[in-house]
Amino acid sequence: MMALAVGMAAFSANDTCMKLVATRYPLGEVIVLRGLVTIVLVGAVLIGLGHFMALRAVRNPLVLGRTLLDGAAMLMFTSALVHMRIADLSAINLASPLIITALAVIVHREQVGWRRWSAIAVGFVGVLFVVKPTPTAFDVWALVGLGCAFAGASRDLMTRSVDPAIPAIVISFMAAVGATIVGLVLGLWEVWRPMAPADLGIVAISGVFLAIGNLLIVIAFRAGEVAVVAPFRYTLLIWAAIGGYLAFGEVPDGWAVLGAALIVGSGLYALHREVVRRRALAAPLRPAE
Repeated sequence: MMALAVGMAAFSANDTCMKLVATRYPLGEVIVLRGLVTIVLVGAVLIGLGHFMALRAVRNPLVLGRTLLDGAAMLMFTSALVHMRIADLSAINLASPLIITALAVIVHREQVGWRRWSAIAVGFVGVLFVVKPTPTAFDVWALVGLGCAFAGASRDLMTRSVDPAIPAIVISFMAAVGATIVGLVLGLWEVWRPMAPADLGIVAISGVFLAIGNLLIVIAFRAGEVAVVAPFRYTLLIWAAIGGYLAFGEVPDGWAVLGAALIVGSGLYALHREVVRRRALAAPLRPAE
């Protein structure tokens, strides 16, 4: 539980560092530099765990597809991050578990009862409160953030189908490589410029936080039950609000706070219903009397 909470804090710190630098330098340049730091750190862990030969799994179509979706989600998130409050963007992306539930019906033909559909509907009402799709308050970058949530949900859904024999650290390494390649491609339309030493340090710290966050998530979900661990994902909102306020003076408005509460509440309820469903399926049938 603590591993996931600290992991969420690390992700939020990464977001804050990225926003500090990405508002002053070309986005592709910042993504590439952070990616290189992450590749080195995650690569060192991969080699230390003796999984170097497992990199052959990069030829797996599902791993490649997941890497593509992860790169798309990262690009949309980072692009929106420059223009949005960190807490608002984080709240939108926490709708991903609800999107996964909805997509699972289409992709895996999973059965979803009316309670979970209701939770999904409430969660998306919460997203609307954050996005504010009105002529006076609408922000197109909120739609980019929502696109990131869909890409992230698709990535996580694809991850379910990846061979469990492929180590999680290999998947994390591929995600870092994919993100760096996305930054390089984006750089073809940018004019990069030398970065100040202090800003280079912030980017390096961002890469460290990103690597730590990824590692702690793997540890958290492998060491504990999903039903116990997953709710701590929502501590991201607390860290995002703190980081946004301290670094940029960002204060979410009342509608955004209400929307975030609906997203978190519906996500927790949907998780609860999923746990109830799995326990019911796993329960042994009573012998006929």
